[in-house]
Amino acid sequence: MKKIRLLFALLLVSSILTGQTKEFSKDYFLQKSKKQNTAAWVLLGGGTAMAIGGLAAFDASWDSSSSSTTDIAGIIGITGIVANLASIPYFISAAKNKKTAMSITFDYKPIYSSEESLVTAKAYPAVSLKIKLDH
Repeated sequence: MKKIRLLFALLLVSSILTGQTKEFSKDYFLQKSKKQNTAAWVLLGGGTAMAIGGLAAFDASWDSSSSSTTDIAGIIGITGIVANLASIPYFISAAKNKKTAMSITFDYKPIYSSEESLVTAKAYPAVSLKIKLDH
């Protein structure tokens, strides 16, 4: 009797845990990819502008007597370079999310059932995800 209760409790808990999975659609991954791609281009464009402007100002103020202007220009230039480097992971994530979105398809899969010693196949709608395991 204890085994039956334990089995019932495990089945109940496992059904609850599997019911908590969040389903992601093709549109979700495409939207996420688009947002990440936009963020990457903003970081790259802004970072390039900051790097060029900051390093040009750094070069122009190098011979002047104002060290604070040189310091600020150097900091702006380095911040631009860091922003350029920060755009790389966004481009990579955007490409991965777009690839994931392209691998999600909606089609009809057969389900087999037996009726009076006959096996019949009925089609039902399904979402499939292709996962490549090779390198």
